[in-house]
Amino acid sequence: MPLPQEHKGKKFAVYLRRSEGEKGDTQAQYDRIKKRLADMVKSKEIQPINESIIGRDITGKQKFNKERDLCDDCIGDIFNEGNGQSGFKFEERPVFIEMLRRVRNGMYDGIIVESMDRIARDFAGLSHLALPLWRNDGKIIYALNSSQTLDKDRTNEAIINSQMTWGGIGKQEEIKKARTALKGKILQGYLAGSNPQFLGDKSKAGDTGVDYRKLWEIAQATGENENGNLDNSSAIGKMFKRDNKWANSYYQRMKNMEELGVLEEWLSNVEAVNEWMRVNGGDYPRRFYNTKKARTLFDRTRGYFGYPAGVNLAGTNTFVTFSSPISIGLDELSEMKNLPDDYVLEESITSGEKLDLNIIQTQPRARGGL
Repeated sequence: MPLPQEHKGKKFAVYLRRSEGEKGDTQAQYDRIKKRLADMVKSKEIQPINESIIGRDITGKQKFNKERDLCDDCIGDIFNEGNGQSGFKFEERPVFIEMLRRVRNGMYDGIIVESMDRIARDFAGLSHLALPLWRNDGKIIYALNSSQTLDKDRTNEAIINSQMTWGGIGKQEEIKKARTALKGKILQGYLAGSNPQFLGDKSKAGDTGVDYRKLWEIAQATGENENGNLDNSSAIGKMFKRDNKWANSYYQRMKNMEELGVLEEWLSNVEAVNEWMRVNGGDYPRRFYNTKKARTLFDRTRGYFGYPAGVNLAGTNTFVTFSSPISIGLDELSEMKNLPDDYVLEESITSGEKLDLNIIQTQPRARGGL
């Protein structure tokens, strides 16, 4: 269904956002709607769209800088909030707030989204910031996937209100279940992060694992470029039979661990696991890598290797720390069905308490990440 006739030919901003835990990214989201937008421009339903991005870099290569990426001189009609951005917490969505400011100032007649839940997960949240737009200012919010329009038509508003309210409740239940599952993983001694590449891993680097200490030494000697990324990362990645993205990602991660004072202990634990693999695997480390004993060790130590300085679980008031594996013993961990009570320590964070946390302590990574 096309735009209602009374809204045709107007100027629209396009808003992109991917929630935490959702698959894909905002680049994929934009790719899905790009043809539809082009068709709307061609048929003169909407005015031409400047495809320059306002907000977070849609490729993810450049770290977000509010002053630079939301400046008054920034020109473009695509507003990218980015990936892992909450549909409930508006104060944590600076790109949305900037887009609203521009809409209110008359730069746009309305906002186009893939679906209404890109703006908010519930109607109360949407109304909190945007209700005056369509009720008082005559602005429009248009969802492409359902051809729904928020405007002065109260029937449309009532329908969308009902749909978003029940959809929001469903999403909150999903989040609650995900947190319960995460708690279960914590009690087993690991999170859904990723292990380092140990000896015997079936990967591009072969049986040798990765010498992370060597990587860190080379990275320190090479230094950073003006964007704060690892200089000459392509050559360093090739040295370890990986690519530039891998080299820079691990450099950033180890730099953060160094700032937290846990890098040396982390490197020592990685080296200890490699030696344990070498002793137990003998001439066949790859075969041993997939045994129950090795997999148990990897699972029991996953939390530590992902978050050696601890992690504040996203969206909760819980801070979790893990004991150093070598302080318990690798043989012991590889045989343990139940971990010691003091291996996983949970600390409740007082509501409103502001922790001085490093980036690697605030967001559990998905399996297969860094």
